Amino acid sequence: MPFEIILLVVGGVLFYRIGSHEYGKGFLVAALSILAGVLTFFVFAWGRFGYLGGQILLFAGLTWYNIKYRPPGKRG
Repeated sequence: MPFEIILLVVGGVLFYRIGSHEYGKGFLVAALSILAGVLTFFVFAWGRFGYLGGQILLFAGLTWYNIKYRPPGKRG
């Protein structure tokens, strides 16, 4: 249980940094990361690989959003 909480915090901090750099909305992206972590760990009980998969899917979704909807001058 404590290891899962540490992973949630680490993932939240990582996605906070990504969100604040890319969008200027770090708390929103960190909240999505923590929500994905809570769903995979505690609701669906998929374990650590499920958590990692959820974080990879979130990152892929953010990448898809950047490619599809953000103009080239606004990226990065």
